[in-house]
Amino acid sequence: MEKKRIRLGVLPVLGAAPVFLAAERGYFAAEGLEVEFVTIQGAGAAIPTMARGELDLVFGNYVSFFTAEAKRTAAIRFVADGYYANPRTWMVLVAKDSPLRKPADLSGKRVAVTTANSLADLTIKSVLGTSGANVTVPSFVEMPYTQMGEALRSRRVDAALLSEPYITDVSKRYGALPLFDAAAGPTAEIPISGYATTEKFAADNPNTIAAFQRALSRGAAVAVTDRTAVEQSIRGYAGVDEQTAALVTLVGYPTSLDPTRLQRVPDLMLSYGGLSQRLDARSMILPSARLTP
Repeated sequence: MEKKRIRLGVLPVLGAAPVFLAAERGYFAAEGLEVEFVTIQGAGAAIPTMARGELDLVFGNYVSFFTAEAKRTAAIRFVADGYYANPRTWMVLVAKDSPLRKPADLSGKRVAVTTANSLADLTIKSVLGTSGANVTVPSFVEMPYTQMGEALRSRRVDAALLSEPYITDVSKRYGALPLFDAAAGPTAEIPISGYATTEKFAADNPNTIAAFQRALSRGAAVAVTDRTAVEQSIRGYAGVDEQTAALVTLVGYPTSLDPTRLQRVPDLMLSYGGLSQRLDARSMILPSARLTP
């Protein structure tokens, strides 16, 4: 008997709008599914929970998924793409009175990230690596996005890597300023997050996975075409106010999982020592995830 009630670990960022829209508009219910949203701080901690069967799917950053596959923490299979970075949607911010002015100034500093050894520090390392300066890798301090503004203000960290809507929220509430776009140059339009499950869950629940994909694709279609719907949704699940929602810069919502685009992530990990050997992203994508709805 396949599962019809799915526990989805999710970080309530702007990139998750399609899955929340799919739930709000009854698309999952129309497929006979019930999705329970479980808030996570990041994929790194959620993946072992999924491997134990306490979560069925996780929405999280691709670096953590590829790391888990390489370390055999879990046999990861990608269900669907989540979002990719548009300009100014994956940003390193500093306090309004910070002396830091350019990427190289982060050398040896403390940077807040939701999860260490994830896409956050990989993209920061990539930008610093192309800065032309001799820099020391920053130290990464884990905390939720909701704590980063206060951490900047109180100088517990020197900078923070945020995604929308938290970029806009922290800028508005704390006067934080952009230091650099972490999705620029080699990391421009980098795939940020996707939906993954374990090989076992996918094998045991193929119809459930297919139903989830169909409902999610309908949510993604809304996100791509209706900014107002996205704003209304994030006001609910991300808890931002109307003004913040109206100011956010929208991320990219793909309608299919492109193996070539996704391969950029493990290849970048390999070049910066995050992987010891090349991983083939295509082999981890469930066949139906390759189809454009």
